[in-house]
Amino acid sequence: MNWLFYSLFLIPLIVSGLILVLPKKINQALIIITAAVLSGISLYLFGSVHQSVALQVPDIINQLVAGVDILLLLYFGFIAVKHRNVLVGILSILQLAGVVYALSIAPHHSIPQFYIDRLSLMMFLLINIVSGIIAIYAIRYIDEEHCSEGRKKFFLSVIMWFIGVMNMIVSADNLEYFFLFFELTTLASFLLIGFRKDEISIRNALNALWMNQIGGVAILGAIIYAIYTPEYQQVTFSGLLNNVSATGLLLPFALLAVAALIKGAQMPFSSWLLGAMVAPTPVSALLHSSTMVKIAPFVILRISPAIKDTQVATVIMLLTAFVFLVAAISALSQDTFKRILAYSTISLLGLMCLLAAAGSETAITAALLLIIFHGVSKCMLFLNAGIIEHVYHYKETSQMDRLGELGPFTALAVAIGFMSLLLPPFGGFIGKWFSIESIGSALPSIKLTGALIIAAMAIGGAVMALLYFKVTGVLFARSGEQETIRFENTHPLYRSSIIILLFLIIGGMLALPFLIPSLFAPVASAITQTSIICEFRSWALYLNQLALPLIPMLIAFLVLPLTIIVSMFIHFRRVDRVKEYTCGEKVEYRFSSLYFSTEKAMPYYIVIGGIFFVALVFVGGML
Repeated sequence: MNWLFYSLFLIPLIVSGLILVLPKKINQALIIITAAVLSGISLYLFGSVHQSVALQVPDIINQLVAGVDILLLLYFGFIAVKHRNVLVGILSILQLAGVVYALSIAPHHSIPQFYIDRLSLMMFLLINIVSGIIAIYAIRYIDEEHCSEGRKKFFLSVIMWFIGVMNMIVSADNLEYFFLFFELTTLASFLLIGFRKDEISIRNALNALWMNQIGGVAILGAIIYAIYTPEYQQVTFSGLLNNVSATGLLLPFALLAVAALIKGAQMPFSSWLLGAMVAPTPVSALLHSSTMVKIAPFVILRISPAIKDTQVATVIMLLTAFVFLVAAISALSQDTFKRILAYSTISLLGLMCLLAAAGSETAITAALLLIIFHGVSKCMLFLNAGIIEHVYHYKETSQMDRLGELGPFTALAVAIGFMSLLLPPFGGFIGKWFSIESIGSALPSIKLTGALIIAAMAIGGAVMALLYFKVTGVLFARSGEQETIRFENTHPLYRSSIIILLFLIIGGMLALPFLIPSLFAPVASAITQTSIICEFRSWALYLNQLALPLIPMLIAFLVLPLTIIVSMFIHFRRVDRVKEYTCGEKVEYRFSSLYFSTEKAMPYYIVIGGIFFVALVFVGGML
């Protein structure tokens, strides 16, 4: 069985190398087959492995990891010199010194380097299925880029080894290994964001590099602190979690949370993810949906048992509640479609991390629901953004009021993507509902803090609803000139990618009453180390004391999402559409919404976010 775990690590890396040397047509078939194989392995492992598995590698691999660590940091230093970036240079020196020092003082224990539990297995599903779809989509997308064949192969190669690294990072127990994989994802983001090599791409790639390097410094701080703490000694997640009750020292967990929140683009480090929009669309989909940013809630879930009900968790919850609200407001202020998606990703990542830090059974279940369903839905929205930009040449939502006529299938997919994050009975709505219920039930114990968090969640949720309806409303606009619906004929790789994602969204919605007890509740139970009661009674699904009524959910689906979908195909025939007070004269009809700017407020958001990060390290060091 262990060889299947190793195959998830090695197959993407081997395929990545083959892509660089094989012909184009063979590469296309190879990527499609690899995506199918990785998805199949992930599904098999989740269905067949029910106990945690520890994997120990030979000592020569430990030496190899140490060598790759040093070479990677030297490469970061080379980038700093090449682009004359002082921040990257300083952080590279700090990281290199930290790695060399940590390696020199680290105790030499024979310990497993990888630990695969139910959370890791669930992340395998998200990483390999969704990232595999993105890789297939990227075959066609990158073929339309104006660059050499060598650059196109390089792009697809980086995507494949990125998938392999993500499989390793969610399996790593050894913090030294985790640091290496964390920085390899940083390297991948730098290469992918800067792929087009123009001035803005390079600037944004460097911005992503130095911000994520701060997260690497935080991980090294956690490693060195753990080594010097006699009760910890072993620099592993499991070692820290097993001994935290004896030490009561939370600084390593606070530092790991800092690294996670930076990778999750929480303010004041949100600009690196916003800057990723300059990259080709598959990069945005990878970073925002299934891979890079999901490291943030994953790490908070991993350390949740240690920080639950502590001041570390309180600071994380306050920070992420603040980000959930202000990022939602920032998203509402945007007109550029990709920036709307980017800000909404940052907002929902805040909510996922908030729930993970809360640590209750219901909150953890809600976080898992959001991780999976947000990953699928946001992936589909970003891939459609690429189609809209490449095929229809629209970047702003205010330009998309003819999309329902020119590209009805694309418009339908975008509408379903937004509805899946907003309306019942889709998984995104259920996750948000569970989140309100879980935090609300804890109000008597967390008092004022809980009230502030609930207020931010409620207002942020309302703003997100306005945002989704604002964008979806554009898709219903009609000029009145086209009376029949004809689905557009996009490239087969585009069309098949979107159809698979639609199937996952709608299938996931229909299967939700079965997925919660069979997938999400067992993973939440494994994280919290408690028994979660999940059962059907009287046409309701009960999660501990929380009831999910199934019949109202079915009615809600018939009244809301289904009605909206049907309305997209209703056209008034032979009707002139005119504006008011024009004496019946025909004028061009366009749909637009109110836009406003949050640029003046952004410096204040950044300062407040920075204060929260400082407070997180402070309370971690004090406890």
